[in-house]
Amino acid sequence: MRSWDSIYLWDNSASAYVDLEFAAADLAGAATSLIGQTTDKIYMGLDQKFDSVFFELDTKGSYVATPDYEYYNGTAWKNLPLIKTYAFDADGVAQWRMPNDWATVLLTGVEASNTNLKTGAAGDHTSGTARYWIRVSCSTVSTAATMKRSFPFPSYNYTTPTKIAAFLQLRQNFSTTTSPSIAEVEDIIRRIESRIERYTTNSWRPNYRHEELYEFSRYGLVLKRHPVIKLLELAVYDGSSFNVLTEGRTSDFYIDNATGVVPLTRLMSIPFTYTRSAIYTWGFGEFKRAVRVSYVWGRDEDSDVATGLVEDITTKLVSSDIISNYDYTTMVPQGTDRFSLDQKVQQWRESSEERIEELRTTRLWVP
Repeated sequence: MRSWDSIYLWDNSASAYVDLEFAAADLAGAATSLIGQTTDKIYMGLDQKFDSVFFELDTKGSYVATPDYEYYNGTAWKNLPLIKTYAFDADGVAQWRMPNDWATVLLTGVEASNTNLKTGAAGDHTSGTARYWIRVSCSTVSTAATMKRSFPFPSYNYTTPTKIAAFLQLRQNFSTTTSPSIAEVEDIIRRIESRIERYTTNSWRPNYRHEELYEFSRYGLVLKRHPVIKLLELAVYDGSSFNVLTEGRTSDFYIDNATGVVPLTRLMSIPFTYTRSAIYTWGFGEFKRAVRVSYVWGRDEDSDVATGLVEDITTKLVSSDIISNYDYTTMVPQGTDRFSLDQKVQQWRESSEERIEELRTTRLWVP
């Protein structure tokens, strides 16, 4: 799972930053307080663009109004174009459209003090690493949330422009002045990753599924995607509204995260169903697809055995597109190779297409 490069709480009462990087990644550790007053802010930074963020809470917050989400455009902080907001009042996800003018910046001088900012080449102060930042603030604080863990949803995750440059043995890394530019390489990576995920029905990065609808079954359901990182909500329609169920074997349901199977642990029924057997029923009228589920899913790149294979396939397919579609003569070293670049590209593609078959999965319904 990709962790934050940097995540801070700006504690205005102490006029200092609180480094939350370890707390966000350490699921077994103690929960950490988030925004406790209206002058506090959360800063989330990554060395590449990201379009969502996940928070799992220990204590639910109460902030009355919707928090303000901002990004840095190179000169100022601007409102983030949100798709789905998140108010730190439950485990959940915030989503947005990635702005075209999103720019990297160091946090030096952003707040009244630079205290506790990480230093060094990989830090966020002075000569550190400029990152893409999201800033969150609240106009009203009733109850401060405490965080159990958090992670970003990077726009690409299987390989990097640096790894591709190394694979191609380029004389220089991709940058804003190369052809292709680093932004164009990132776009190619996203396209290749999208194809891999669609073809294999698997993903090696976090993804969010919002309010998927399922037919009701008294035995449970099987989610469309797995493995599940976190099931955020399961609700059943009762004729007037969706009632949110409680997770737990001694409550309403539990989930097998590895398979996405969600058994119901209480005998439930909904009105207006019809059946052709003693086992299976189907909703009728407004009770069709009466179950609503939101969840985060994806394979963990740190533990999944196919991670190396996925990186190899993605790197080779992206490299093939670059060699086939861009002027590479000033970047690729030419020598007494046994194979021409055209032969290498063909070999990379054939090898990748063969290996991608190994990543496909078959989905079976399991009660």
